[in-house]
Amino acid sequence: MASSVGWQTSASAIEIAMDRIKSERLIDNIDINFIYVFDDCSESKAAGLSSKLMMDANVSAIIGPTCNAAGLAVVNLAGYYNTPVLTWGLTISSNFIDTARYPTTVTIVPVAKSIAAAIHEVMVQFEWSEFVYVFVEDEKCGYFRDDLEQITADSNFTSLSRTIQIYDQSYTNLVRQLEKLKTVSRIFTVCLPEAGDIKRRFMLAAYDLQMTTEEYVYLFAGPKSTAYQQTSSTGEVVGIWKDWSDNPDGRDEDAKMAFMRTMVIVATPVSGDKYAAFKKDVIERMALPPYNCIEECKDKQYQEAAEYADQLHDTIYLYALILNKTIEEQGIEQIGNGSNIVTRGAGIEFEGMSGVVRMNGAGYRLPNMNLANLDSNATQRTVAFMDIDASSVNWTWSILDQRLIWDAYNGHVPLTRPECGYTGKSCPVNFFVDYLYIVVIVAVIIVLCCAAAAIAAYLVIKARRDEELRLDEQWLVPHAMLQSIMKGRKESHHSSRSLQSNSTTTTGTTGISSKSVFFPENEFQGFFVYMNEPVLARKYQLRVPIFKKDRAELRMLRTIEHDNVNRFIGLSVDGPVYMSFWRYCSRGSIKDVIARSSINMDGFFIYCLIKDIACGLQYIHHSPIKQHGSLTSECCYINDRWQVKIGAYGLSFMQGVEKRSEDGLLHTAPEVLREGLVNGSQAGDIYSFAIVCSELVGHCSAWNLENRKEEADEIIFMVKRGGRTPFRPSLDEVDEDINPAMLHLIRDCWDEDPKQRPNIDMVNKLMKNMNSGRSGSANLMDHVFSVLEKHASSLEDEVQERMKELVEEKKKSDILLYRMLPQHTEFAVLPKENSISRQVAERLKLGQSVEPEAFESVTIFFSDVVGFTVLANKSTPLQVVNLLNDLYTTFDAIIERNDSYKVETIGDAYLVVSGLPRRNGTEHVNNIANMSLELMDSLQSYKIPHLPQEKVQIRIGMHSGSCVAGVVGLTMPRYCLFGDTVNTASRMESNGKPGFIHLSSEAHELLTSLYKEYNTESRGEVIIKGKGVMQTFWLLGRKDESA
Repeated sequence: MASSVGWQTSASAIEIAMDRIKSERLIDNIDINFIYVFDDCSESKAAGLSSKLMMDANVSAIIGPTCNAAGLAVVNLAGYYNTPVLTWGLTISSNFIDTARYPTTVTIVPVAKSIAAAIHEVMVQFEWSEFVYVFVEDEKCGYFRDDLEQITADSNFTSLSRTIQIYDQSYTNLVRQLEKLKTVSRIFTVCLPEAGDIKRRFMLAAYDLQMTTEEYVYLFAGPKSTAYQQTSSTGEVVGIWKDWSDNPDGRDEDAKMAFMRTMVIVATPVSGDKYAAFKKDVIERMALPPYNCIEECKDKQYQEAAEYADQLHDTIYLYALILNKTIEEQGIEQIGNGSNIVTRGAGIEFEGMSGVVRMNGAGYRLPNMNLANLDSNATQRTVAFMDIDASSVNWTWSILDQRLIWDAYNGHVPLTRPECGYTGKSCPVNFFVDYLYIVVIVAVIIVLCCAAAAIAAYLVIKARRDEELRLDEQWLVPHAMLQSIMKGRKESHHSSRSLQSNSTTTTGTTGISSKSVFFPENEFQGFFVYMNEPVLARKYQLRVPIFKKDRAELRMLRTIEHDNVNRFIGLSVDGPVYMSFWRYCSRGSIKDVIARSSINMDGFFIYCLIKDIACGLQYIHHSPIKQHGSLTSECCYINDRWQVKIGAYGLSFMQGVEKRSEDGLLHTAPEVLREGLVNGSQAGDIYSFAIVCSELVGHCSAWNLENRKEEADEIIFMVKRGGRTPFRPSLDEVDEDINPAMLHLIRDCWDEDPKQRPNIDMVNKLMKNMNSGRSGSANLMDHVFSVLEKHASSLEDEVQERMKELVEEKKKSDILLYRMLPQHTEFAVLPKENSISRQVAERLKLGQSVEPEAFESVTIFFSDVVGFTVLANKSTPLQVVNLLNDLYTTFDAIIERNDSYKVETIGDAYLVVSGLPRRNGTEHVNNIANMSLELMDSLQSYKIPHLPQEKVQIRIGMHSGSCVAGVVGLTMPRYCLFGDTVNTASRMESNGKPGFIHLSSEAHELLTSLYKEYNTESRGEVIIKGKGVMQTFWLLGRKDESA
């Protein structure tokens, strides 16, 4: 202990510090008097001495103690007296930085938790997942062990595999201990006393055991590690591997080679010469006043300054800095305020003899630690810097190249576990050496296979490339092969024929029909003859390069075949402008047909056109094209059979650069306008489909621009803006024969939220349901021919009779459906044909779901016939049915008088609710209570026809609360109730008594608080299944009746 903090080798550091304080004029007007007491590291002695100092001597501060147990006793006592305590030396316990327990403590010693955090950070940085801790208990290393065990236990990366404490420091015992660890680890963290030659002996023992190869790393750590330097008896600074004893062992070179396998964690170093001069000055000043240690200090053990003398120097100097700061900021009267002194240390930083000293506002030092090792020339160098705050470490590399850090290891970082394991017997099998012949044979086979595969791959790629070139020739349309449409028609055919033309002639060169109608060309569209066939050309204003993926898309477009998708013919890139060519459709586009207004389109005609568009769009969405992106009525073409074919699809590389036309923007979905999706989306196609449908059902152009005050730009802006009520075309002025379901579908398809729009499969399914009563013809012409064939021999009266039967059956099914749903809703004031129940019915018939509705307050009634099983056993099945029918007919009449709705009957169980579907405030509890009493009264006079001697008794339960109601199912829809209120009402019935009306506490409170005329009685607490204990009540009647 004397070598670390002994008085004879450290006390004069106070005088050295005072000389520095005076030279810097830190506290000129203050005299500092020192009282020296010795606690001998005794806990009780330290507590007693410090108590006397604070009470009798009235000291302003205590410097020390230097041991952990004694220090903790003093700082605990000083907290009571609010006296500042500045600890140094071996006081490394992490408890010293607990400001909540010790608010007047200032410590300059890097605590054990900080050193443990630094060790853990080294393990993380070098990816060492386990290590061994070897130490000698010397008042500090044991504390390292405790904090190191805690940190590694909380770590998800590294673990402490074993802890070894060395009691016997002899060379023989060191060899014995290290030999045990040879098969345990390759990464060692070592904590040994700084004084003496224990470190050198330890590394020589490792060297002799051949444990200093490139597999091993020894990490030395401590708050006051001297790294790779030591001061000899002559005061000279020499390497730690030097033996400067009187009888050197001559193994300095072996020791140096052993220390090449070490790393050290040290505080920010002070230059070796400066530190050596300080240590020499400490020894020399001990002979001077006030110490006058001459005879005693001549002993050999007192010829080297104490290990922690530099910390004593820095502690005195730190105290002076804190006093200076306190006086400047708060006045001299605060220098004895211990808790205040602690906070005054915040931000203080200076160069001390123990390195750079940085203090925080909590009274402890923020150590700057360095990780150092020896290079291949045995020269100490810094590897990394660590700024530590308690348990957090800020790591900064000093040497970035890992090969330079480990140059003494040939540039390789040692592994946690060697490749051959700790015993050297787990080396991986060298397959190539042991099975050389097999390897050679396999290698030859692999080379031959690779060569064959390479040749095959070359041939396949060449064949594929040739095929791609051949297919590219099919879509590539040379401009020279295009012929003007007017040259391909005879002069007699210059004037257009009407759409109703029946005569057809064909020229001998082009095959153009005399009834073919060619519409005016513009900057986006033209007509040509290609390979003796008329084609439609779409013109593009920009020229873009065509890459490999674009050619693949063009080849794919050539393979598209569908009844409702127009055939893509090819692309011309060598003309004045790019042009894509599509099969010519003689009747033009839907836009053209609507504009001419020469065709009288009824509801089914429009349905057939829309169905064709939906089928074509469905094919496109399920094809590699994925989406159309620019669907308008102008690209929906009609052939001579009145079959719609969608064109202008694909060509994404052109869509991405072409500016959309005004008509195209009017058909574009709002999210596409806002987000600038150049290729559109499937949800956007559904929106465009709805706009085209609105043109057909309204017999007008998109948005009916001709009869609208807004300009196209205004419409596009309002669509893009969106809002709670999005701007859409009007569907008010449509023909009466348009199916309302079609209008609902159009509105669903242009919903503002893309996720709420139906996909194209759902659209086709719904359209199929709209036409379920008609023939399944694919198009309008087929439908007309089919109808003519089926009804050629039918008489008009037979048709009318069949239609009447169909209408009657439909009315019956509708009436049945309406009876299954509640007749009264919040919108009961509307005409009957527009009631919510009928709307629900229509949605059910279309296969659409009905949204459920929540009701905040309703009252639910459950009843059950008591002894129904006994009555059923005494009756025939027909008598049971007649009994229930007669009984429930009586009940139904009572229900109608009390504004209640019968939900369902299951056997003898009866479920009634009031407050839904028509909300009636709090009247529902009065309705159910009154209905229950009337039901009980009706049973008094009720006689069973076939069992006149038997009485019918029922149990009634009622409960008030919230629930959700909705239609469940499409095939057999049921109006059902859901919620805990239903379950509780059922429990009230099942736990009731015959002839009694059982109320829950909620129903009772609501009834009695609003309607005072009812007479109730508490039943008390009842255990209800699934609910526990509940307070329930009996409804006995009305007070006027009981009176």
